[in-house]
Amino acid sequence: MPACHAGGREFESRRDRKNPRLKKSSGFFILDHMPYKVYILYSHKTDFFYKGQTSNLTDRLQRHNSGLERFTKAGIPWILIWSTEKPTRGEAIDLERKLKNLSRKRTIEFILKYSDGISSPDAPDGIVGMSGC
Repeated sequence: MPACHAGGREFESRRDRKNPRLKKSSGFFILDHMPYKVYILYSHKTDFFYKGQTSNLTDRLQRHNSGLERFTKAGIPWILIWSTEKPTRGEAIDLERKLKNLSRKRTIEFILKYSDGISSPDAPDGIVGMSGC
């Protein structure tokens, strides 16, 4: 008899064992609710906005600023301009996709319109200066 059937043991894939968001309950794996952050970073050095999503914003910002992310390496240091929380990864990915399709002007307008999500009190002044408003 295969090991996965021996003694009534349940099959447990390696993927399930390694995923910290999966918890075993009554013999079944359930997905823990983990909110996701959608964020906008800005680099003065490259004068560029970067938009992304993550489940751990602190770690992700640290990765961007330590040069571990190839795409954002040239813009170090990055500052967090705006962020919001979404209940599922799917919703976070949808919002990230919409943000990435915005022009620079529309990105600035979006940040100003939803400024309650701005992480730094001095960020709006810098954004207003960039937009020419």
